[in-house]
Amino acid sequence: MELYHLKTFVKVADEGNLTRASQALFTSQPAISAQIKALEEELGVLLFSRTPKGMLLTQPGRQLYEQARLTLNAAEQLKLNASRLREELVGELRIGMHTDYEYLRVGEMYQLISSRHPQLVTHFLQTSSARVLHELRHDQLDAGFMFGPCRAADMAVTRLGDVGMRILVPSAWSEQVRGASLADLARLPWVYTTPSCPFYLLFEALFEAGNPLPRQIVWCDNEDAIRTLLRAGVGLSVIREDDAERAVEEGYGVCWDGAVPSLAMNLVMLKQRTQEPALAALRESVCSLWDVVDAKGVELTEQEAATV
Repeated sequence: MELYHLKTFVKVADEGNLTRASQALFTSQPAISAQIKALEEELGVLLFSRTPKGMLLTQPGRQLYEQARLTLNAAEQLKLNASRLREELVGELRIGMHTDYEYLRVGEMYQLISSRHPQLVTHFLQTSSARVLHELRHDQLDAGFMFGPCRAADMAVTRLGDVGMRILVPSAWSEQVRGASLADLARLPWVYTTPSCPFYLLFEALFEAGNPLPRQIVWCDNEDAIRTLLRAGVGLSVIREDDAERAVEEGYGVCWDGAVPSLAMNLVMLKQRTQEPALAALRESVCSLWDVVDAKGVELTEQEAATV
């Protein structure tokens, strides 16, 4: 017995007519009749009653029809599974995470990647926006996230969106900053990031329009340190909008009412590697997670990068 015998049996039963079944199977009516006869002889039962109205299933035929359909479906599923195995990505993927994992939705990212590519082993590695390009060029990462513009000619940039930013002030100073200008805020202590951090660009943008620079600055090199110093009431700083809202809810900070520029959120990888299957799969999964419609991972032009 061959699968095509079962396929013919099921098609004749569905059509109830040898002519229509032969047309659907792109073969001749005598060939269909011969296949049904061969199957009946092998099984030792009569599958159809030949009537003027067409081919009607006998009682044994009706019982065997459902089993034949299940067998054909199982064979099709076997072919699909084999196809997936041929195309399955196998290997490791090292992704640089530049900020807290909750914000980057690491749990959802892992579930999405692993459900699509279960043989792809994913490593989530801590980095920073300042280090990620160096680590990509030295093969320490395969891809990474970063804030701010990326004008590097050798990098492919997938822009995921804009990150809202706010100036957060320790709650103990709330009366001092109510209705305050930037010049007023500059008289207070500030928590700054280092110049290599994209957040530093925001500090520069805030004070470039003739506003006096802060008099007292505490330096740190990552967001976690900024949050810790803000919670301790050391100074005010520029932080992500979601962090600022959480600080307000927890009662250790208040937001300044003025406008603060946003920062770009990007996925970056070496331009020469964008067509590698694992990296293409990562970009597809990340774009799906961040609702990015058109993100091919090509590098930004100089004009585009200047607007980031």
